Amino acid sequence: MPKNKEWEWLYDKLIAMITEANNAIWNFDLHTIIDDIQYTEYHASNDGHYNWHQDIGPGSLSTRKVSITVQLSAPDEYEGGDLEYWRGSSPEQAPRGKGVVFIFPSFMMHRVTPVTKGVRRSFVLWVGGGHYK
Repeated sequence: MPKNKEWEWLYDKLIAMITEANNAIWNFDLHTIIDDIQYTEYHASNDGHYNWHQDIGPGSLSTRKVSITVQLSAPDEYEGGDLEYWRGSSPEQAPRGKGVVFIFPSFMMHRVTPVTKGVRRSFVLWVGGGHYK
């Protein structure tokens, strides 16, 4: 979803949620949208999933601070496809449901388990700031 007039309302809404979570929990120095909103589909027909990973990395990814995922599919539209994140000594499952928003630090390990039936759809956006100090 490009950053243009048509999608400005969506960017504004997601940034407001990220800002609220950041101010309440982390107080990261946030000041930039890293990439356009990413629309993702995970299909059972091709074992759609995403293995354990972090949303930070080298180069431009090094300034990602907060990740946000918006679930676009209802739970009965697919099976599997759970967003799991690593917290403590074992993985936990993020809430499921159409419209559910999950906001987390970009350094947090997470994955989407294989979709075994149907299609899981979501939006993802990353917000960044200066390098960690």
